[in-house]
Amino acid sequence: MSTKKCPECQAPFEQRRTTQLYCSATCSGRSRERRRRDARRATARATNQTLVALEHASGNARLLNAEKQHLRSLKSGTSVILTKSQETVLARDRIIDDQRTQLHLLATKYFDQSSQLAESKAECVELKLEVSRILKDRRADLQDLMQIAVRMLQLTDHLGIPLDRPTAEIFHRRGWNTKIAAESR
Repeated sequence: MSTKKCPECQAPFEQRRTTQLYCSATCSGRSRERRRRDARRATARATNQTLVALEHASGNARLLNAEKQHLRSLKSGTSVILTKSQETVLARDRIIDDQRTQLHLLATKYFDQSSQLAESKAECVELKLEVSRILKDRRADLQDLMQIAVRMLQLTDHLGIPLDRPTAEIFHRRGWNTKIAAESR
């Protein structure tokens, strides 16, 4: 058997088989969970980029439609404008240019807001995934601690050594019983 370094916790360990990569199932599980989390994040980023691209395309399409309608209205109004005085034509052109500028500003503002919304949604999903992973890890850590505490109580009971005061205080603070039932000995 050869000694190898665990890629997760960096602890040296003896391989039980040639394909063993990690020192324990816990390290293997942590590594697997990290790979899954990274894959979920990559998927969330790709989804976010797709949403931003779709919003951008939608905003551009709306802007083009608005410009086409504006040009149509200009063409249809041309015959009427030709009969009016030159001052009226210039005033209307100025108004149309102002409206077009306002339309461009509104379209840009809408596009920026829709992009921010898509990014915020993707970040929210990523944060929810991270919170659920942390809660799962905390539950696993608590179960490990409880198993260690039970084993420690069994050993101290078997050896007839009482718990030291700081350890007993920890048990008391967590609400854990420091007495072992007679039938579980």
